[in-house]
Amino acid sequence: MKTIVHGLIFFGLILPAGPAMAHHSFAAEFSYEHFGTRTGEVVEVHYVNPHTRIFVAVTNESGEEEIWDAQSHAISTVLRAGWQRDTVRVGENVALEGFLGLDNSRKLWISKMTLEDGTVFTLSAGN
Repeated sequence: MKTIVHGLIFFGLILPAGPAMAHHSFAAEFSYEHFGTRTGEVVEVHYVNPHTRIFVAVTNESGEEEIWDAQSHAISTVLRAGWQRDTVRVGENVALEGFLGLDNSRKLWISKMTLEDGTVFTLSAGN
């Protein structure tokens, strides 16, 4: 009986750790201090959890193309904000505003997205 109780306690403590380890804090990847805008052509869109992601080809100051990884909330959150699965399409240009990645990484946490037709979507800053 003691073994069963100890086993239940062990699993009760360990099981919740799995989902906690699978996610990270906003501050682990993005800066609250550095905000910017990147404009470019969408090359890939991922509507997957835990974050919706848009990969954008951006031309830097040297005229070279860079791929930026723009992330946002989970699918359910962006849908509530008005996005649909076909809102952002490969090949169209978008302007993305948000918090930039740490250590000059080519990442951006989307707080505002403007489509070619002028449609604007706004989301909160953290996740």
